[in-house]
Amino acid sequence: MSTLPWRVLAAEDDPTAGLLMQAVLGGGDFVLTLVDNGNDALAEFQRASFDIALLDVEMPGRDGFEVCSAIRRTHGAGFPVVLVTGRNDPLFLEKARQLSAAYIAKPIDWTSLAGQLRSLLAADKR
Repeated sequence: MSTLPWRVLAAEDDPTAGLLMQAVLGGGDFVLTLVDNGNDALAEFQRASFDIALLDVEMPGRDGFEVCSAIRRTHGAGFPVVLVTGRNDPLFLEKARQLSAAYIAKPIDWTSLAGQLRSLLAADKR
């Protein structure tokens, strides 16, 4: 894991949510790389080094579960992955647990997103 600023890979296909992510995570403690589909997320993850991945569960190309699974194969269960979803059904919760992924519910509380990521990254550093 790097020191500040933390490098965040975010995959979000909703343009408005993408703009809000850039506003909240662009600068300061974070350097944001934003893509709009799972295939590009995986390609960016393989191309560059990141400290955390923020993945929409339902997006074009590979979904968030598939991208998380690929990250787990190369970086193990310890790399912080956050799934972003409107789901909270038992099947989703079980898949997130199996993938050792945290999750953030939609609609995203934009005022707390940076703090949530800081907490996850600080916990990962221990």
